[in-house]
This record gives sequence, structure tokens and C-alpha cells, in this order.
Amino acid sequence: MAAVALDPDRQELARRYAFKRRLLFTAQLTAAGLYLGLLIATGAAITLRRSIAVVTDGAPAATVGLYIVALWLGFAVLSFPLDLAAGWKLPRRYGLSVQTLRQWLVDHLKAEALGFAIACIAAEVVYALLLHLTDAWWAVASVLYLLFAVILAHLGPVLLLPLFYRLTPLEDSDLSASLIALAQRAGATVEGVYRLHLSAKTTAANAALAGLGRTRRIIVGDTLLDQYSPEQVEVVFAHELGHHVRHDIPRFIAVQAILTTIALFLANLVLRTGAARLPGYQGIADPATLPLLALVLGGVGTATAPLAHWLSRRAERAADCYALEATGKAGAFIATMIQLANQNLTVYRPPRWVEILFDDHPSIAERVAMGEQFARLGRCR
Repeated sequence: MAAVALDPDRQELARRYAFKRRLLFTAQLTAAGLYLGLLIATGAAITLRRSIAVVTDGAPAATVGLYIVALWLGFAVLSFPLDLAAGWKLPRRYGLSVQTLRQWLVDHLKAEALGFAIACIAAEVVYALLLHLTDAWWAVASVLYLLFAVILAHLGPVLLLPLFYRLTPLEDSDLSASLIALAQRAGATVEGVYRLHLSAKTTAANAALAGLGRTRRIIVGDTLLDQYSPEQVEVVFAHELGHHVRHDIPRFIAVQAILTTIALFLANLVLRTGAARLPGYQGIADPATLPLLALVLGGVGTATAPLAHWLSRRAERAADCYALEATGKAGAFIATMIQLANQNLTVYRPPRWVEILFDDHPSIAERVAMGEQFARLGRCR
């Protein structure tokens, strides 16, 4: 395979793009924290609940429902400029998005509607638990979260992905057979191989082994299929298979469930020591505690993000190693990593602090080094 060189001009663009993405992400996180914090500090959270209770006559479920509507709409309006900049303007400016503003708005509204529906259901369930299982609500909520995560992993490729992308059966029968054979050698049963029409929205390339059980399917972006050799596609897919072999999806779900349990336990402590005793609040099941609950859960999620990123990078390294061992194609692996860095505007060697705080994959430099080690020694560990 012909060598692929790292493009210095693309790397300069990648560094600028990554810096601006971090700025926007930090701004979005700060905006969310300020929004929730001001609602709590100014007493607006209580005023909002009182206003809604007049309309709902104090009915708990209706009050929670209208409260989450008001909370969500308020933040959706305030955060829209940042969402627009991060989701459409910046990727389009750097050539990664090919969507028109109208197309992006349609996707944004779909995502908002989906997020709102999940948030509504979650809020209703949590506040019903707070009302009826005052002492054990957080433990039951943790179990329900775990069940929801498993269901989502099963149904995501079937129900959610088609809401945003078109999928069609892969027409290349030879490549399809090769990918299915790789999956079978790894002990993975797949429902089929699909072309994901990424090019309608982005110039970036990607692939996945998505779903669990009978919904598991091989999904390859057309931006990968059309610009990479079959050997490179096999290496990328073998990486995804590595996650299956190591049971990474169940492991990620379990880790996230543990972190969620910790967050809910801390939220329970905050509600009991704070909202239950402060003037204006009507106990821990008061819908006015929603901003406080969201702030605590978001804060714990932000604080534990470096740990989650570290665990993810470990899993990605192991999946890279599996891809090299399963295919033996170190040259294709190295070429793919460099080509992806050029195409997706990925910084080749980011600062260590950036990797710790923001990155859930090892750097391209580290992945290339693993490929080179495998080429020399026939092993990557």
C-alpha cells in the first residue's frame, strides 16, 4: 500500500478547529451551569413552580411536566446561538459539514425533540420516585437508568439512527462478505452490512458495529467506502469488532450506570441537606428542585468526564490492537490513521492536558506508533 503523508496544512487547520471547538464546548457548559445556578440563586425556580401550580392545581405529574417544558424551552432559546455555532457554522467553515442551514435546523429540531421526550419521561419517573420512595428513590432510578441504557443500545441502530441518516444495504458483495467473515471469526452474529450515507451531511469518515443481539449490524459510512481501500475498511471494521470481542458496549453501559448511581446518590444528599431545608421549597419532591437536581447531575458528569475518557482511551487502544492482530495489516492501519487525521481534521499529537480533559480516543500519533510497533515485532502489547 502506498504511504500516506500527514498534511501539514490540514494539521494547522485541525489545531485551529480543535481550539475553537473546545472554546464553544466550554461556553455551552458554562451557559448551562449559569442558567441553572441563576434559577436557584434568584428564587426563579420556586417562582416558576408556583406559577405552574396555579395552572395545574398542584397536581404533581402535571406540574413536573410543565416545569420541564418551561425549563427546556428556556435553555433551548438561550443556548441556540452556541448550538448553531458549534453544530453548523464551525464545521461548515472548516469544510467538515456540507449541510445547508435548513438541513441542520431540521436535524437540530429532531435532536431537541428526542432529548426533550427523554428528559420529560426521566423527570416524571424521578419525581414519582421522590414522592413515593423518598429514601430509596436514587437506587431505583439507577436500576431504571441501566435498563433504559440496555434498551437504547438494542434499538438505537433500528429506531434512532435512521431518524438522522439514510442506511442502505451495502452493494459491494465482496466487501460485505469479507466484513461478515471477520465478524463471524470474532463470534459476532450480525443482521447485515449497511452503507451509512454520511456524505449528505459531512466529509468525515466513520464506521461502526452497532446494536446488541439481533439488532447488531455493520454500518460503514460512504465517506469511508468511497475514499479508502477495501483493506483499510477491513482494518477500521476490525477495530469496531475489537469492542465486541472485549464486551466494551456492556462494559461502557455498566461504567456509566455506576457513575450515574454515584451522581444520583450525591443528588439525594444535596436535596436532603439543601432543598428540603431552604425557605420556599416543599421538600425533596418539589418540582422546583429540578434545576438543582440537573446542576448536581451535570456537575458530577463533568467532574467524572476525565475518568470516562481515560477508560474509553484504554478500550480504544485494545480495539486497535485487536484490529492489527485480526487482520495483520499494519500498513493499512497506519495509512488509515493518517488519512483519517487529514480528512477528519484530527490533531496528530494534541497536548497531554487536552487528551486528558477532552479526548475519548488515543492520539493519532499514539495509534500510528502502535501500528509501527506491530509491523516491527508482530505484537502491540
